[in-house]
Amino acid sequence: MSLPKNIRSDVADQTVRIVAPAMIASMLIMMLTILLDSEKQNQRLIPALILIFTMIPPWILAVKGKPIAGAIIVIINFCLGILSGMIVSGGVQAPAYIGILVLITITIVLFGTKGGIIFAILSLSLGGLFLWFDANGMLQHVDPPSPVFILVLLAVFLAMQSCYILIPVRLMDKALSESQEKGIKLQHTIIELKKSEQEFRDLFSSISDLIYKQDMEGRFISVNPAMKQLFGYELEEFIGHRASEFMEPELQYGFGSRYLEVIKKQGHHEGIARYFKKNKEEIYIEYQSSLVKPDNAEPYINGIGRDATEKVLSEEKVRKLQEQVTQAQKMESIGTLAGGIAHDFNNILFPIIGHTEMLLADTPEDSPSKGSLNEIYSSSLRAKDLVKQILTFSRQESSELKLMKMQPIIKEALKLIRSTISTTIKIKQDIQTDCGTIKADPTQIHQIVMNLCTNAYHAMEEIGGELKVGLKQIELGTLDLINPDMTPGQYACLTVVDTGMGMDKKLTQKIFDPFFTTKAIGKGTGMGLSVVHGIVAGMEGAIRVYSEPGKGTQFYVYFSIEKRSFVKHSIQTHETIQYGTETILLVDDEEAILSMEKRILERLGYQVTSRISSIEALEAFRDSPGKFDLVITDMAMPNMPGNKLSAELIKLRADIPVLLCTGFSETMSEEKAASLGIKGFLLKPIVMKDLSQKIREVLDENKV
Repeated sequence: MSLPKNIRSDVADQTVRIVAPAMIASMLIMMLTILLDSEKQNQRLIPALILIFTMIPPWILAVKGKPIAGAIIVIINFCLGILSGMIVSGGVQAPAYIGILVLITITIVLFGTKGGIIFAILSLSLGGLFLWFDANGMLQHVDPPSPVFILVLLAVFLAMQSCYILIPVRLMDKALSESQEKGIKLQHTIIELKKSEQEFRDLFSSISDLIYKQDMEGRFISVNPAMKQLFGYELEEFIGHRASEFMEPELQYGFGSRYLEVIKKQGHHEGIARYFKKNKEEIYIEYQSSLVKPDNAEPYINGIGRDATEKVLSEEKVRKLQEQVTQAQKMESIGTLAGGIAHDFNNILFPIIGHTEMLLADTPEDSPSKGSLNEIYSSSLRAKDLVKQILTFSRQESSELKLMKMQPIIKEALKLIRSTISTTIKIKQDIQTDCGTIKADPTQIHQIVMNLCTNAYHAMEEIGGELKVGLKQIELGTLDLINPDMTPGQYACLTVVDTGMGMDKKLTQKIFDPFFTTKAIGKGTGMGLSVVHGIVAGMEGAIRVYSEPGKGTQFYVYFSIEKRSFVKHSIQTHETIQYGTETILLVDDEEAILSMEKRILERLGYQVTSRISSIEALEAFRDSPGKFDLVITDMAMPNMPGNKLSAELIKLRADIPVLLCTGFSETMSEEKAASLGIKGFLLKPIVMKDLSQKIREVLDENKV
């Protein structure tokens, strides 16, 4: 076996292979010359044999491919022989002993403890014996040496040479074999480590999750390629930077310090944080970081993360939908309550308005009571309007929805707003002429614009500002819808934006609640935005508000665009009270209302038969079906509601006109009443003028 390549070089190997055999050959020639010298052959025979045998081990090593080991043995053997000879022949003692100890140490290092000691002893013995014979001329007196002596001496030499040759060679072979085995194992270990490292690098690079390593200051030490793919930065751009540096500036310090504090205290930290890609796109990362404390190295942070943007946005969408459902349920409950209150209030208000109208008609203009009665009547009408607003909010007021364009109504409302608000507020409008057609009540659209603009005006009343009103057609996709009732498609978007004081999130969540207001006492009813919400919800639209303190408020109202053509409509009005002489059957379960209505109808010239229950009214009609020209009945009555009574009356007489009155009904509307054959429908409280006109309208239509 040859020495490992990291110990020898090819040049040294070839040099020793040439020099060692040449040196051995020259020594053999010299020995043969000595032996052939007849005068000295007797006295030089044994030293020559010793010298020849001494050269055998290096020669064997050279032949076996270990020239360096052979050269080392020659040098050590020569040195030990000289030193031992000096000691034997009485030369300088101390340096010789020191040299021998040094050489023995070297042989022990080269051949191991056991092999080194044996090799040193053999070298000392042979070298010392050779020099001792030569120095003392022991063979001069042997003339010639006896055959027995020579044989014994040769046997001793051969035995010593056998040990001298076999032990170092075997030990050298064993040492080299073990060294080579260790080298091979080491090489295999290195190969396996490199292979394992490469596999780890491949795994590290192929994992789609984010893997990172940070120092104790939170700076990235290494990251995997998934970071580059997700964020868009080169890997080098992460190194030396903290994760918080990829967040919003206002969040960087707080997150970074809290992150490290928890890591150092608890040893781990996990959560979801918002970051920004290189292209400024927002992403959410779900991460888990752990503190690592190696035994012989500085601690560091290992972590893994993944893109949780879709998960977070889905959860946010679900949360918003839940909030919308909760808000819708709350508004529905409030609306139902408001409708019930409106019904009872209408029954109270109706007699007040009716009796006041009759008193006003009977009171002379110069009477001191005339002014008081006018105030009572005006207050009653304001109360009537308030009830109407409540019913609009609760989506229980009947309205006539028609195909219409919003542009003229918005412009008309803005003209009215301009004439009523302070000049410190500028009005800007951006109304697209090509915005589509919607199905709505023009009066309600006007009311929406007026209420929103009035609300904006109050927000800027003291500081001045700018009111922007816009209208444009947009398309909403599935993800853009504001409430569950909406469907994807084209919408007309009405925007009302002010530069007022703005509101915080708590206020924006309450502004649509009825009777909620931020205005001073006496400056508002708190119904304006509630009515807007009710109208929009009734049209299956949506309203969204965005506001921040000090940054104003923005309202966005969405109306579904209709594909049908727009048809202009006209509104007919009647200003005068109309009279008649027909016979009317009047039905109402409220005695005060029944009495008041009878007096009004009689003032209008009609013949009135009144009944306080549906059963009594049905019996009276059954007794004389042809007697009555018109039946006026309340909707909400015990035993038999007004619609059921109407159905029974129509069975008895198909052409009998019925006028149905109600203060509030969840199940009845003007359209529903018409489908049942009912000719007229009125909402309480009813003023005399409206009642007289409706009666004449129904009677005259029935005569035709």
